[in-house]
Amino acid sequence: MAKIVEVILDKIPEYVEVSDNKKNNILITTKIEFHPLDVSGNMEYLLHLFVYDVHGVKDVPVLISNWDDTQVLRVVKNERKDDFLCKQSILIRSEEVKEQVLEVKTPMVLKLGELQENTSVYNRKFEVFATLIPAIDRVSKWSEPFESKLVF
Repeated sequence: MAKIVEVILDKIPEYVEVSDNKKNNILITTKIEFHPLDVSGNMEYLLHLFVYDVHGVKDVPVLISNWDDTQVLRVVKNERKDDFLCKQSILIRSEEVKEQVLEVKTPMVLKLGELQENTSVYNRKFEVFATLIPAIDRVSKWSEPFESKLVF
């Protein structure tokens, strides 16, 4: 089983602009270490990166793993919720790995809509949650909500 060694925000702008028309480019480097069995078995993985604006203590991520449709739900602490900003998924093939540790550089775009009329600067804490889903794994999915009536 491969493991994520490190997740690095390599490039993040000093100022992230909030606007319907502006895009903020970031670069995330994910270091993945492969087990020899991954390489010999030509294992495939999907790397999912979720970017959040974290407000204080991080929400606890709950992963709903479903290959390319993987979602993260969060257990919210103290009645506040981290803001989800963007997601990216990358197919990783261990047969293409030349060394034991692979560095995956992923460009991503943060697009935040207009929040208010005036311009202000606030310090924010952006973090990335990375998860690596193997091709041979469990998968999960919620049904669509439905309504019915209870009879007593």
